[in-house]
Amino acid sequence: MKISFLFAAFGCVVSLGACTGSTNPEEASLFDNINNLNSGEYDRQIASNKAQAQAILANNNAAQQRISSLDRQSSLNAKTISALKSQVAETKAAARQARANAGEDAGAIQRVSALENQISSVEAEVNSGTADASIASAELRRIRLALSSI
Repeated sequence: MKISFLFAAFGCVVSLGACTGSTNPEEASLFDNINNLNSGEYDRQIASNKAQAQAILANNNAAQQRISSLDRQSSLNAKTISALKSQVAETKAAARQARANAGEDAGAIQRVSALENQISSVEAEVNSGTADASIASAELRRIRLALSSI
């Protein structure tokens, strides 16, 4: 009777171990864990998880570099816009001075008015963000030069 009980118990343990077959360490039975360790399944899982983690880290590093690049570009754009706005202000001041210098000269006043319209156009492009910085800057220099001759 003891032998048959032992044989039955051994059969149950073997059958339980063979039935689960799990490769998940949290769900695997003792026999599955031993089998997975011996077969290298857990080593393959570890290697796969490490590779996934490294890919995630590489992706995060690349994203951080893109963010840094965009931050630098944003800072550069802000400085460019600020410089253009400063040039617009200088050109407006030059227009006010030219208007004062024109006195009662109708031709000079008409030229100043036309140049002020050009200043307004450049300023609108700068404020809307559609201005090409080098073109706007060159146009403002040209307007200041024209105003200085009035």
